[in-house]
Amino acid sequence: MANGFRNSAQSSRAGRRKLFLATLIALVIVLANLASGGMLSAAARDVATPLWNLGGNIRSSVSKSGFFSSRASLVAQVAALQNELQQEQLQAAAFDVVQAENTSLTQLIHLAQTSPGLAAQITSSLVSSPYGTFSIDAGSADGITMGSLVLMQQGFVIGVITQAQEHQSLVQELFAPGVQTQVSIDGAAATAMGQGGEAELEVPHGITISENDPVTAPAFHGRPIGIVQHVDSNPANAQSAVYIALPASLASLQYVYVTP
Repeated sequence: MANGFRNSAQSSRAGRRKLFLATLIALVIVLANLASGGMLSAAARDVATPLWNLGGNIRSSVSKSGFFSSRASLVAQVAALQNELQQEQLQAAAFDVVQAENTSLTQLIHLAQTSPGLAAQITSSLVSSPYGTFSIDAGSADGITMGSLVLMQQGFVIGVITQAQEHQSLVQELFAPGVQTQVSIDGAAATAMGQGGEAELEVPHGITISENDPVTAPAFHGRPIGIVQHVDSNPANAQSAVYIALPASLASLQYVYVTP
């Protein structure tokens, strides 16, 4: 306890001594300046003035050099180039869309040369409907009736008209879940069951079926409805399982061809 008091007292005395010394030094400087007739303060001004002028000259030189304005101009140029690049990317994407549409319509023209019918644009999503249906912008006013076939550009039947309003029709996809279609593969008859995006059928062992073989439907005038995607010929099963699909994704379609 006594040591603590002694340490505190010593610290207090040391602080007072420092304050006294600082005060004394300041007083000596003031007296010296008075005794010299203000020469010390004048000398201090003489030293500070060039330094201040130097700082002003540096600021003026930097300003005249245009460093900051050049940087602002560069930033503006970069922003302009980025905007120009974005516009070019948008134009390229738009061109790709138009080119894809032209390709689709060109293929549909080939269908029109071989089958009577008309082209129609898909007006609903092909992937959002849980019922395997989609709508098109043509209807009874265009000669479309229930049972009309809906083809993709390559000539494959992808659905049948189930509802025909005046200017709009509803299409039921052949590969929608639960939809059955009588088909023929290399002369073998079978029933294809839609699985949603593809279909499955069974044939007896011994029938030669290969991948990419066309699958046709007698009820649709022998038109193709898909190609063989995979054959499961497991001898443990009574029959071979055949999986069929379309040669192109339905999600990429924009136009279809409707024929009686």
